[in-house]
Amino acid sequence: MFTEVPQGAFDVLDTGRRRNAADVLAIEGEKSEVMLAAMVRTVWLYENRRDLNWSGGDAGVSNHQIVQALEQHPKLRDFVAIGQQIAAATGMIKSAAGAASYLVTEAGTGDLSPWFDGIVEGTGLAKGDPRLLFRRVMFAHTRKQAGVVLRRRETREHVTLYLKAFNAWATGSPLSQLKYTAREPVPPIATHR
Repeated sequence: MFTEVPQGAFDVLDTGRRRNAADVLAIEGEKSEVMLAAMVRTVWLYENRRDLNWSGGDAGVSNHQIVQALEQHPKLRDFVAIGQQIAAATGMIKSAAGAASYLVTEAGTGDLSPWFDGIVEGTGLAKGDPRLLFRRVMFAHTRKQAGVVLRRRETREHVTLYLKAFNAWATGSPLSQLKYTAREPVPPIATHR
C-alpha cells in the first residue's frame, strides 16, 4: 500500500512500464477501455487542438487529461456502440466515428436520427445528399482488396470528413464533393437544421 505518492507516479506504479490511457480507464472500471480512451483523446484534441496536427509527439494527451476529459464528457461512454456501428457500415475508424457522433450530438442540433440512419443504412439517399457522399468517400478509401486496406486515413482526417458532411446536412447545403486537405482545420459543428 502506498500513500502520498505524486500523481505522476500512478502512470508507472506497480507495472514496471508506463500505463497507457486504456490501462488507466480499465483500472477505473471502464468497459471498452481501448476504444473509449481513443474517443476521449479525440474529443480532447478537438476541443484543444482543432487547428493543429493530431499525431506525433506534439499531440500527446496525458492519462490525467484523458481521465479529466471523460469526467467532463460522461455521455461519451454511450457512443462506443454507435462508433462501432458507423465503422462497420462505412469503414470509418471506430473511435473517430464514436467521438464525432458524440460531438455533433452534444452540439444540440436537434433530432439526429435521420443523420445516423442515413450514414449507417444508406438507403433512399438522393444524389447530392451529404450522407451518401460521406459513405462513398469512406468506402472508397478504406475498401479492402485481397484482405489489405488500400488506404487508411488518420483520425483527424476522418473527423474532418464526418463534420464536413454533417455540417452540409445540418444546414441543408448541397455538397458536390467531400475531400480533406492536409493541415486544414477541423471544422466547427453547425448547430441548426
